[in-house]
Amino acid sequence: MKKIAICFLLYNLIISCNCNNRGDQINFLITDFTKQRVDTLVPYKNKSYITYYIKIKGKVNDTIKIQRKDYGHYFILPGHVDTLLNGDYYGTENIIWTFDPYKATKGELKIEYSL
Repeated sequence: MKKIAICFLLYNLIISCNCNNRGDQINFLITDFTKQRVDTLVPYKNKSYITYYIKIKGKVNDTIKIQRKDYGHYFILPGHVDTLLNGDYYGTENIIWTFDPYKATKGELKIEYSL
């Protein structure tokens, strides 16, 4: 009986673990286009990095903007979106991303930021 209880607890622990979001990767779904969202990616000290990337997939009725703090921004045009954006990154600092609905008012976007 103890074996079954322990297996059940371990199974629930593994299933309830949210492995989609960690310090150097964030996944989220946007359906509310009334406010901005700010996320910070934190590099692991014992891991080497060479790039960051942003995956965007879904549909939006107008232009959105994604900006890296102290750097440029990307405009994503309306309609069906399935894009991958990337750039050089060498793990020396946190990256702060801002999702701005800009002109969009409705849609659904799956966004993943990762190092």
